[in-house]
Amino acid sequence: MDDTTLQLVLAALAFAIAGNIWLSLAVLRAGRRERLAPAALEAGQPLPAVQARALAGGARFQPGAPGQATVLLFLASRCPKCAETLAGVERLLPLARDAGLALWLLSEEAPRRLRAFLPGDALRAVTARLALRDYRRVNPLMSSPSYVFVNDQGLVEAAGLIGDEDWLALVGQLNAEPSQERAA
Repeated sequence: MDDTTLQLVLAALAFAIAGNIWLSLAVLRAGRRERLAPAALEAGQPLPAVQARALAGGARFQPGAPGQATVLLFLASRCPKCAETLAGVERLLPLARDAGLALWLLSEEAPRRLRAFLPGDALRAVTARLALRDYRRVNPLMSSPSYVFVNDQGLVEAAGLIGDEDWLALVGQLNAEPSQERAA
């Protein structure tokens, strides 16, 4: 075997080993990302305890704390579908209040951006800010427009995207006439 052939064989082996190491590391990184990927909130589990501050000011509070059924909404100012959702959410506010259901819009965005995004005082009054770390705990998929229904014991009842079957069921219940509810 001459020197040129030997050098070509060694170069090919070196490239094969380097490629194998690169692929092995890529598989390890993908596996680590999969293990660290946030899991969606599941029905029946307690809502993670986080602290929020109302956009309008005041003391910190725990959204979805035991004691009152709550709907937590996640809307983002840069999301066109979220902007389309605002009018419907604003119409639900008095209906939810009359039904004894707390409704909070939660965000990790800056107050100035939120005030520009929210069209009126009614929505601003039910908006609270969280630190990004806490926001990820209650909205682990970082999805919007989305919701989490929390029962009066602080347990997640449902979570999903606004417009899905559970959301439409809530809207239907809140929009139902009181006389229809008594007859049922």
